[in-house]
Amino acid sequence: MEPITFTARKHPLPNEVSVDFGLQLVGSLPVHSLTTMPMLPWVVAEVRRLSRQSSRKEPVTKQVRLCVSPSGLRCEPEPGRSQQWDPLICSSIFECKPQHVHKLIHNSHDPSYFACLIKEDTVHRQSICHVFKADDQTKCSSSL
Repeated sequence: MEPITFTARKHPLPNEVSVDFGLQLVGSLPVHSLTTMPMLPWVVAEVRRLSRQSSRKEPVTKQVRLCVSPSGLRCEPEPGRSQQWDPLICSSIFECKPQHVHKLIHNSHDPSYFACLIKEDTVHRQSICHVFKADDQTKCSSSL
């Protein structure tokens, strides 16, 4: 596995810089929007458990690039070393405005994992918890 990578690049908006993180997306799970911080470790454990169960059949974790900028958060599949990024082939896994990131959690027992809870649907009170794994736990804990 490669260490987490950081690259700053110009964003389409003028004078806006985004920071990209190379991570693994372990999985995602829809949850109620009233999910509290004490409940999140249980949600993260469930995502990891489901990932391990399905990885026996086929690998579930995906190499992704998490792009963070003042105007939003975007998660894209990592195209790989030999493959050129193509917007017609490679679309976002998710994209949201910063105000929709509801909670961030970092596991002190396993610092290479972290999760973010994103409010998706206010009408149905739906949120989704995305769990990520960084190859270098020191960079994961320092970025949160």
